[in-house]
This record gives sequence, structure tokens and C-alpha cells, in this order.
Amino acid sequence: MTNARGYADRIIELERKRDYRGAYEILKEGLTIYPTQPFLLRTEVYLLLRLNKTKEARKKAEGRVEMLKNDPFFLKTYLSVLRQEKAHEDMGRLLTAILSWGVGDEDFLVFLVKTASKCVGREKGAEVLRQALARFPESESLKRLSADGESAEGGAGRFTFYRQKFAGKKTAEAVAEIEAIMVMPGYAGDYDLHLYLADLYKKMERYDQAVEIYRRLLALWDHDFIRKMLGYTYYKMGDKEQAAAYLKSVFIKRPDDHFLTRTIFRIFEEKRDCEGLEKLVAEALALRPEAKHLYGLLKKARRWQKNCATS
Repeated sequence: MTNARGYADRIIELERKRDYRGAYEILKEGLTIYPTQPFLLRTEVYLLLRLNKTKEARKKAEGRVEMLKNDPFFLKTYLSVLRQEKAHEDMGRLLTAILSWGVGDEDFLVFLVKTASKCVGREKGAEVLRQALARFPESESLKRLSADGESAEGGAGRFTFYRQKFAGKKTAEAVAEIEAIMVMPGYAGDYDLHLYLADLYKKMERYDQAVEIYRRLLALWDHDFIRKMLGYTYYKMGDKEQAAAYLKSVFIKRPDDHFLTRTIFRIFEEKRDCEGLEKLVAEALALRPEAKHLYGLLKKARRWQKNCATS
């Protein structure tokens, strides 16, 4: 009689050949003899997913979570099944459970952050990232995700999903439809849907409503991306003081963001605040001395000073 290891070797060999149907037949035979063998149990879910039997895969996974909750491969597979089913809320709940179990190494948590950001929403991505960094504070991979704002700005995310979904509609029609569904369960706290609605409000020049959404999102998650959106929107409204208030803190950390730098320059130029720009640039250079292009801003600020003194 073939032992459990023998079944595993035969299944792995067929998987390498992409013969998932053949591997599944061997697996079913193995499960009749070893019904509680962890490799066979997790691989059954994986093979059902590969065979596009997602409903069956989901049912199997749901019944095996307690037994396999410490198995990163099984958890990745389960998340992939839910992704195929577009069960975003269930993905969110599973991610929360996985974090509470303390499962996996650094690489597994990087996978969770990216999955949460792209499939559930940026807010969930940020939550997973915060907890991942609490477990691995020295992780360079997790630090890069945080520094690059990948969970907020990178990747396709659900923002792109909503943009594609409403692509064929007029802006006003899309706004009306989104406003109607925002009160429904599962959408009221949808970070990316709020972000997309704010973008539509700006296109309609309803800047005050866009600001309201950004301020709400900032209260939920204080992130540089939202601060930039608030600053740019206030600038569109002609409120230079509020624009500068939100953009300055981001500029100091990211002086290499050239669009941000140009906007900051225009704000201080229009305010004729030469001294304020000099102080801000000096603060940015103290943190990022390699940002040599800022010396050009200082030269322009000094020219303003001369013009202000002679006018």
C-alpha cells in the first residue's frame, strides 16, 4: 500500500506537469486512506481551485480552517478562492482572523498586505501593514511598502475596479449611482469607493464635497496620499492657507515629488511668502540633503525677496 509520502510525491510530480486533473484523481484515492493528512487536505483545496471548481474549493476550505489555520499555503489558497469568488468582505474577515492567529513569516505578511490592499481596500491594507510591522519592525520589505505607500497608492486596487465599472457612464450618473449605494451594507466603509467618489466630485468642480470625503478618510487613516489630495483640492478652491497646511508635511518628507514641489512653489509665490518658502525648503534639505534641485527654489525665493523689497 502506498504511504502518505508516496501519494504526496505522485501528486507533486503531476502538478509539475500541470496535470491537475490527474493529480486530483490520485489525491482522492489518497484521502480514502489518509483522510486527515494535512498535505492532502490543503492540496485538495488548491487543486479544486486550479480546476476552476471554486465553490467546492471554498466549501472544503471553510470546513478545514480550524485544522489548517497555521498553514500559510492553505491560507494563501483560501484567500485566492475568495478572490475568485469576489467575496471581498469574507476576505477581510479571514485576513483579520489570520492576523489574530499570528501565522506566518515576514514574506507571508508581505503577501497579506498586498492582497488586502488590492482585493479588500487600501484601509484594510494599511491595517494589515501596521500589524505586520508590529511583528517585524525591522523588515525592509514591510518598510518599503510603508514608505512607498504601496497599500495606498500602488497597485491596481479596487479604485481601478470602480473606475472601470463606471467608465461608460457620465460623471453625474456615476455620482448619483455611487451616492445611492454608499448607504448599503458593505459600501459605507469602502475606502476606495469613497476615494473614487471624491475624484468624480473634483471633475464636477464640487470641491467642497471632495474635501469632506478626504477629511473623513484622513480621520480613518492619516496617510500622505490623502494629505496631498486634500492640499491639491484646497488649492483648486483657492484656499492657499489650507493647501499649504496639508502639503507642507508631505513635501518635507518627499521633496522628490516634482508635481508636489511645483504646487508648493506656486502657493508660496502667489502668497508672496518668500521667507516661508525658504524655511520650508531648508527643513526639507535638512532631512533630504540629496534633494539638490531644491536649491533652485531657494534662488527663486531670494529673487522674490528682492522684488518684494523694491516694490
